[in-house]
Amino acid sequence: EALGDAFGGRQMAPQAYTSVEPVLPLSHIVNRKRHEAARRERERMETLAKDLNATLLPLVKSGQVRVTQNARGISIELNASVLFAQGEAALQPDAREILGEVAGLLKNDPHRIEVEGHTDNTPITNDKYASNWELSAVRAASVVRLFIENGVQDARLSAIGHGATRPVAANDTPANQARNRRVAVMILA
Repeated sequence: EALGDAFGGRQMAPQAYTSVEPVLPLSHIVNRKRHEAARRERERMETLAKDLNATLLPLVKSGQVRVTQNARGISIELNASVLFAQGEAALQPDAREILGEVAGLLKNDPHRIEVEGHTDNTPITNDKYASNWELSAVRAASVVRLFIENGVQDARLSAIGHGATRPVAANDTPANQARNRRVAVMILA
């Protein structure tokens, strides 16, 4: 009516409304859908984290594996000694079995997965790898290859070598160096 008055001077008779339905702004509907999707995603990630924790429980209890969840996703941090012989990137038979179980949980999951290889700061002393960078990258690629062999889509996977650039402990004792030699599997939220 106000627009009619302003533009044409024509007055319209007020319409009678028999029922009043609340009309939500589009932004409210979009936000509600986003919050619901985020809630479902959190629940899916929590369920996956619980399943991974249960699968890896013996290694978690022994301190060789850590499963954590944060805003970025779920991180499975595996001590390199569980997976590889020192200075090597070929997965040991027990590691293949463990990672095969992890792959079984991940193969039908839609999330992207980053596999990160890490080393301590001791320079590598074998002819296979020129640096810790190469060793860490090949170790990450070995895990990615095993995941692909066990049904995880290759398009979801990335292998990243960090060498000794991201330590979780000072490289001042053999125990701390062992903590820094690891592979981290990150399931991205």
